[in-house]
Amino acid sequence: MIYTRTLSLWAAMTAVMMTPVVAPWLRAVYRLERTGPVGGGATRTEAWFSPVPVTLGFAAGYVGAWSGFAAAAAALQVSLGAIGVPMPLGSLGGIAAGVPLILVGAYQFTGIKDRCLSKCRSPMGYLLSHWRAGSRGGLEMGFGHGLHCLGCCWALMLLALVVGHMHLAWMAVLTAVMIIETVMPGGRRAVRPVGALLVLVGLASALGWSPQ
Repeated sequence: MIYTRTLSLWAAMTAVMMTPVVAPWLRAVYRLERTGPVGGGATRTEAWFSPVPVTLGFAAGYVGAWSGFAAAAAALQVSLGAIGVPMPLGSLGGIAAGVPLILVGAYQFTGIKDRCLSKCRSPMGYLLSHWRAGSRGGLEMGFGHGLHCLGCCWALMLLALVVGHMHLAWMAVLTAVMIIETVMPGGRRAVRPVGALLVLVGLASALGWSPQ
């Protein structure tokens, strides 16, 4: 029961925060299929509806990848609670709040973050090199992109363990950071400054400041 409730919180938070990140990809899948071999020679009605299967498949694959993350994050939170660790970690202050922030900030500087982000910033480039037709093809593309997106954003998402699922201001800030990094022009330049800021906030938290 506790796990189910926690999972629902993680699933809802993930859906809200990742929808603006994946939206440009869904538009790109729809437009690419509509103007491709199927949509290009179809009637107006067919052109509108022919991209639906691959687009829905892409969405389902993306949701599948992030559902795995939500399940794992919920399991982690429940496990921490079972051994008596209060949630959110930010309420503890000190090292308990600071270390996760420092680790997430450090992840911003890693090669895997950079490689995953490089796959997340160009929908058309990725889709043209990984294109699969039909709903199953969309599912495969969506799951593949979801894994890259997960590699880019999982650490930022786990900060919910520090600030809490219901801290709307922090959730809005984290969502904005992920949108800037993955969608906005020049967003890659924000990755390291964000990492440095998180490390500094983590150090401050470890010395007594709380993000709550």
